[in-house]
Amino acid sequence: MQPPRLVVVVSFDQFRGDYLSRFDPHFTTNSGFRRLTLGGAVFPNCRYDHANNITGPGHATLLTGCYPARTGIVGNDFCELSKGTCGYCARGDDGAYSAEKLRVPALGDVLRATSPRSKVVGIALKDRAAILMAGKAATTCLWYDSKAQSWTTSSAYRTPQWLDNVNAVANVKMYGGAQWRPVLKQTEKVPDDSVDGEGNFPGGTNAFPHQIPDSQDQLFMAGVMCSPFSMEMLFNAALEVIDRDRLGADAHPDILCIGVSSTDYVGHIFGPDSREVMDMAVRADRHISHLIDHLDLRVGRSNYVLVVTSDHGVAPIPEIIQRQAEQQKVTIDAGRIREAEIKSRIDSVLSLSFGVLPPDSSYVREIFEPSVYLNWSRLVAARREDVIADALKAVTSHPGIGIALSSDQLIKGSRPETIAEDTWRFIRNSTHADRTGEIVLYPKQYWIIGSNAATHGTPYDYDRWVPMVWFGGVISPNVVDAACAPVDIAPTLAELLGLRLDDPDGKRLPLTLRNPGPAPKTRSKTR
Repeated sequence: MQPPRLVVVVSFDQFRGDYLSRFDPHFTTNSGFRRLTLGGAVFPNCRYDHANNITGPGHATLLTGCYPARTGIVGNDFCELSKGTCGYCARGDDGAYSAEKLRVPALGDVLRATSPRSKVVGIALKDRAAILMAGKAATTCLWYDSKAQSWTTSSAYRTPQWLDNVNAVANVKMYGGAQWRPVLKQTEKVPDDSVDGEGNFPGGTNAFPHQIPDSQDQLFMAGVMCSPFSMEMLFNAALEVIDRDRLGADAHPDILCIGVSSTDYVGHIFGPDSREVMDMAVRADRHISHLIDHLDLRVGRSNYVLVVTSDHGVAPIPEIIQRQAEQQKVTIDAGRIREAEIKSRIDSVLSLSFGVLPPDSSYVREIFEPSVYLNWSRLVAARREDVIADALKAVTSHPGIGIALSSDQLIKGSRPETIAEDTWRFIRNSTHADRTGEIVLYPKQYWIIGSNAATHGTPYDYDRWVPMVWFGGVISPNVVDAACAPVDIAPTLAELLGLRLDDPDGKRLPLTLRNPGPAPKTRSKTR
């Protein structure tokens, strides 16, 4: 069987595994997601097998086939202990945005080494989503620069000649003063609007309609990013890239990675059970439909493979589930933790041994969840075990902390009896000896860290569970109930492309392939 001419991977940021079935009644008959689930291979039991379920680690896993323990992307930010430096997951030592910190090759890197004329393209609103999926050898990597209000790249990648065309087609200026009104009417069995506990739209409230500020307003970009208009921009840009870069147009296989960051921005503000998140899912469904139509027309159904998934799920808003439980006359232990509380507790305990610090100083160097990096310039390295033990006691004294371990324990494999074997495995898969902090912590189930209304980043099912659907001319329709993980995507795509990844953590998925028939005749919809 010939390899596909184009592989497209779409990652909806913060899109939990129940969203496709939960919102299915609101998708149109010929919708994108229904076309995928009825005409493709569906894996309803897809869960990440790592614990730090946030954007950087998730996107790095998707197209490397490796856990954070091997990709080295243990967080969106982390410290490198051997260098004594801390920084961002998608920025190299030279300051340029790149995949320099990725410790293993992405699928696109392997493809380009084998087929130099192949194109590998990453595009997303978030730079880290585009970069960590596309890899180091990507021919093009684009993301949205909110300050410059334009699609951009860095010196690590070539600047495409058609970048101006992308900026013309997906121009943010057109949304100044626009209103985000819900697609579905309130009578269509939708969630209540304006629920106490949700956050507020930039410059507005938690109730529809949401007003995008004027383009000169300082909240303009925040409003666009936290609305479906940013998702529209992304898909318009992606379709333009397919055409301008002639992806899938010849016998040299290409890869296109699309990171849909808009769903994450909206989810953090309004939470997974909000009317806003439902509206985003319904709109995402329509964009996937347009993408399928465009791929059918430009590449041909028999010549492409489309994978739709997510980088992580999301927890419910603690205050809302607490209130719902009280109404049912039950109690749910839920709440939120501030990073300042963690730092304060550690400083309070360590000050007994090392003295009270002056204001604006701390025994904690950085907190990049789930890691706490200690400030050894103010501590005694020879007392490492005692220091870490005391810091762990301080952390576990917080009522919302469910798991607190030392990285030494994790690296040695010393599992406490209080931690389940699966949870231990997820945490170890997230631990990198040079990049994980001395203390690793996770909140209790239904507790979250930070001020966002809703968030993610834990080993619990709601953060690990994501959708995964495969679609294209060679993919037979099927529902595969067996447990699988996003780490399985890269080795499966590698086999379809006739490539071999070097000892991935993932395995080949049990796809049923068929000989492709003629591509359906369809017309690409306007963008």
